[in-house]
Amino acid sequence: MGLLVWLGLRRRNPWESLTVLDNLVLSPLTYFTGTFYHAVVDVPPGDVLIHAGDLTNDGTAADIQKQLDWLRSLPHPLKIVIAGNHDSYFDIRSRCADDRRRGTRLNLDGLVYLQGESHVQTLKGRTISIFGAPDIPECGPKNFAFQYSPSRTPWLSKVPPQTDILVTHGPPKHHLDIDLGCPQLLREVWRVRPRLHVFGHCHCGYGKESVYFDDMQIAYERLLSRPRRGFFWDLIPNESWLDMLSVVFHGIHSVLWKWLMAGPGSNQGSLMVNAGQMYRNTGRVVSRAIVVDI
Repeated sequence: MGLLVWLGLRRRNPWESLTVLDNLVLSPLTYFTGTFYHAVVDVPPGDVLIHAGDLTNDGTAADIQKQLDWLRSLPHPLKIVIAGNHDSYFDIRSRCADDRRRGTRLNLDGLVYLQGESHVQTLKGRTISIFGAPDIPECGPKNFAFQYSPSRTPWLSKVPPQTDILVTHGPPKHHLDIDLGCPQLLREVWRVRPRLHVFGHCHCGYGKESVYFDDMQIAYERLLSRPRRGFFWDLIPNESWLDMLSVVFHGIHSVLWKWLMAGPGSNQGSLMVNAGQMYRNTGRVVSRAIVVDI
């Protein structure tokens, strides 16, 4: 195992994305179905600026203010910011002792900071409702901000149904989350169905993915929720085969309907974006902002 990790054939820890070999060992059926799913679902281009948390690593007020000042210098007319688990200043439970003692305050002028609340604004003649929340499932020490236990999920009917853009720090389960996302958040996303969902947290899940909240997505998420059976057991007929066939059937049907019947541009669906700017788990930030159009 150590040799395979050294050669880059197996991942080192759960916070890294699965390698091809990891996927094949865990479940080749799930791997090939996921590859098909993402090949069928296309991603539109566009332009929007949102920061989905983890402004800094240490989370002190001084470090956060530097990042806020940089964001303020950017030319975008609307700048949406939420906190991440490393932004400990924003959560009084995790704020460092020095910031508490000094009573430090941040300058948020020119930015829209959201912490479990909505912001509505008209841009280019269109009114857009944006909801932002920093909450994540427990994953680290007490100085990590906005953590919740599985028994105390904050997501039940929390997001307003009219939300166009949802911004969370953590990802929903099964989507750009390297299997670390929150199933309760996924249920909330299904209820609201925002046009755009932006998140981060899982650096190795970086990317964007279109979703349509249809039978294909139901089958895909059901397959991913099943325990991985391993390479050889996957070859024996089981319930996962039905999910795989359902994904393939609905995927082919959706492509035929879109291009042969309804034409390009039909059923725009929603877009999920993992906007993590750290390259994998190296601690090194790279410039890879994702541009989208809603």
